Amino acid sequence: MEDVFAALFELQREYLERIRLALGNDSAHPRQGPILGLLLAMDGVSQADLVRNLGVSAATVAVSIARLERLGYVRRERNLHNQRANVLALTEEGRIQAQKLQSAMCTACSCALYGISETDLKEFALLLARMTDNLHQFACNVHSSDVVSPHRNIHSSLNK
Repeated sequence: MEDVFAALFELQREYLERIRLALGNDSAHPRQGPILGLLLAMDGVSQADLVRNLGVSAATVAVSIARLERLGYVRRERNLHNQRANVLALTEEGRIQAQKLQSAMCTACSCALYGISETDLKEFALLLARMTDNLHQFACNVHSSDVVSPHRNIHSSLNK
């Protein structure tokens, strides 16, 4: 079972490394790609909007935005509809960086998926979705004081 997760972590590490190498060291971190992508698609959104759209913590977004501002990719502007609030917008350099990042992500995906059939990809996506659903169900049905032995059938824990 751990082999599956080790392989997933290795895939993620290699994917992020390919993107980092394509972008260079003085650019956004590949994990900031979703923020840049959303800003590219929806320029002029609040940090709260990013938190809602990305499903991550406000602290995570704040740290990423601060780094992107230091790099000169993002700027804060007054919200035209609410003068007390700010919205985030890409700078011209940020727009270029976001497009480079999207291109690097597409290239990395194409390389990773090379030679894998559509049928295998669909089955893999279904398996990943089932694993995600299992984790969600497990988190919702097991108390934090419960400990699951690696030798115990997980389904018995899910059906409590």
